[in-house]
Amino acid sequence: MMSARAASGLKNKLVKGAAGAFGLRLIYTGLTFLTSILLARVLGTTGFGTYTYAVVWAFLLSVPATMGFDNFIVREIAVYQTQSFWGLMRGILIWANRSVLIASICLALIAILVAWFIGEDAHSETFIGFCIAVSLMPAIALRNVRRGAMRGLNHIAKGLVPELLIDPLLLIVLTFTAYLVMKQTLNALWVIAFYGFGTATTLMIISRFVNQALPAPAKTAQPEYNGRLWLSSAFPFMLIESIPIINGQTDVLMLGAFRGVEAVGLYVPVNRGAQLITFILMAVGSALAPMVASAYADNQLFDLQQTVTKSVRVVAGVGFLFAISLIVGGHWYLSIFGPEFVEGSTALYILCVGTFVSTALGLSFTILNMTGHERYTAMLGWVTTVLNIVLNAIFIPLWGVEGAAIATSSSVLLGSFVAVYAVRQKLGIDATLMGLPAKRLNPR
Repeated sequence: MMSARAASGLKNKLVKGAAGAFGLRLIYTGLTFLTSILLARVLGTTGFGTYTYAVVWAFLLSVPATMGFDNFIVREIAVYQTQSFWGLMRGILIWANRSVLIASICLALIAILVAWFIGEDAHSETFIGFCIAVSLMPAIALRNVRRGAMRGLNHIAKGLVPELLIDPLLLIVLTFTAYLVMKQTLNALWVIAFYGFGTATTLMIISRFVNQALPAPAKTAQPEYNGRLWLSSAFPFMLIESIPIINGQTDVLMLGAFRGVEAVGLYVPVNRGAQLITFILMAVGSALAPMVASAYADNQLFDLQQTVTKSVRVVAGVGFLFAISLIVGGHWYLSIFGPEFVEGSTALYILCVGTFVSTALGLSFTILNMTGHERYTAMLGWVTTVLNIVLNAIFIPLWGVEGAAIATSSSVLLGSFVAVYAVRQKLGIDATLMGLPAKRLNPR
């Protein structure tokens, strides 16, 4: 049994880690927003679209390249440290890094060859930018794995500093300095190169962090390997991790494929603005999750219903303020990025409405995950992702940027409505503003 003092220490460490991670993500959101404004102003719609399209591809492909080890290694290292299995800890670090390096290099080469074979002009800025960004995939994937190692070693916030703080700051400083020197000759390829420099730098920093955080016995232990088991166990983590990433980037990638990088450039500020509405959902969801798990374990479903209703109303209220502000001030908001970006106003209105409604219903996913129905949410996530791809394939050729907004909003809304229905059917809890539970709550 864990002593009260040990349990208290673990709880304090968890709270500090969660608070630090949340603070870093808040800062990162602000830095990302500033970066988008700077790049849009400096590069214009086409250049900004070229940069975004290339980097998003590299980011998306890094998910299969990590093979799920960035999340799987969190659990394994934590277990090995608790049980003092130092050989296995060193072994999984070596094996995961080698495997991910090989997989990411192979995937990068395949991606470049596929892009060339499907007819991309080898001399175009889009193709060259894609090649530069995709060649960074090994560094991105390795950084992700080492971030996971830091989480497993209980250095959550420190493990996020290179990626969420240093990386965006480097990009801002390098781009702004280059613009002062180069003026109009600065293009998307230079900025992608700056992104690569930031990725390589932060990889070296987090590698040093991991080496410092690694327990002394693990550094000298004879490595032990269980590669086949690790690989098969990590794969489901990759499938789960892929859902939000694919869902979040489908519209950008398909816009680039169907309408070109200029459409991507127009759409990114629209998407970034709408994502501000979801920030309150992330904050409330993080706080609500342990409460849901605890109340469900104790069969306190009536108390849980009251907590859920209050939380949903807070999320909906704050989300509504963000949404209405963006709708009313949409023209002004987009003009911050440049006068040409105002063309995305209609798409912004569509995405704001869809994002607000889905945000107001979004706690239903947290409730399902915290009550033992995570397989259902994973299945629903994949169905929503497939629907998102299909709708984007239909609507983008017809309506361009507005079509992407309609497709994304429709798929997310459908998923949210189904999740709300599932919460009511499985638990008897109403995860909407109304807060009207079923006549019979369903205990464990």
